[in-house]
Amino acid sequence: MKSSCHSALQGVQARPLLALRSAVLKGAGTRHRERIKAQEEMRTGMMTSDVRPLAGPITGSAWQCAWPGQPRPLDAGTLALVALPTSPFWARRYTRVFLDSCRGMSEDTAETAELLVSELVTNAVRFADNPARALRYSERANAGLISLSIRHFREALLIEVYDTGSNPPVRSRADEDAESGRGLMIVEALSKEWSYFFPPGGGKVVYCFVEIR
Repeated sequence: MKSSCHSALQGVQARPLLALRSAVLKGAGTRHRERIKAQEEMRTGMMTSDVRPLAGPITGSAWQCAWPGQPRPLDAGTLALVALPTSPFWARRYTRVFLDSCRGMSEDTAETAELLVSELVTNAVRFADNPARALRYSERANAGLISLSIRHFREALLIEVYDTGSNPPVRSRADEDAESGRGLMIVEALSKEWSYFFPPGGGKVVYCFVEIR
C-alpha cells in the first residue's frame, strides 16, 4: 500500500474480524444463517468453486470500458495491496473509510460490505499463484499484487478483488473464530450475486454485489 494511503488509514478504527462477522451474521436473518450452516455441513476441506466464470467484466465493473448508456457509480474507490496476511485488515479499514464517505449508506450495508471485502481479500491472499511467477509490488516485496475496487451504485455496491492467480476461487472450511474466515460461503450467502472473470492481462477478478438496505 502506498505510504500516503497507509498514513491516512492509521487513525481509522477497524473492528476485529470475529466481532464484525458476528454482528453481520446476527443481523443477516435466519434464512442467510441457515444457508451458511447448510453449506458448511455439505463441505469439508477445500473444493473448487462451481460458479462458472463470466466471459468478461460484469456491467458497471471497474475493469469495463466506459460506454454511453452504461451505469455510472455515485462513488468509486480502489486500493492496491500485496498478497500478505495483513492485507485483509487494511482492506477492511479502507472499506470503512470509503463507505463512511458515501451518502445514505446504512450501517448494516457498510458492515456487510466490510465483511465481504475481508473474505474476498483473504481468499486472494491464500490462493493466489506462486509469488515467484506473479507481479512484484517492489523489488523487496516477494508477493503478488491484489487490487480492491468498490463502486457505489444507487441500489447496490459492486466489490471486485483482483489477484495474480489464474486458479478459480475456492470455498474452504474454517473455524468461526479464524482470522481467515469462511470465505466464499459467506460471500455466497450475504451477497446478491457473485462470480469471477479472467481479465486479458492475466490473473482473475472475483466480484460480488451487496444490496443497499
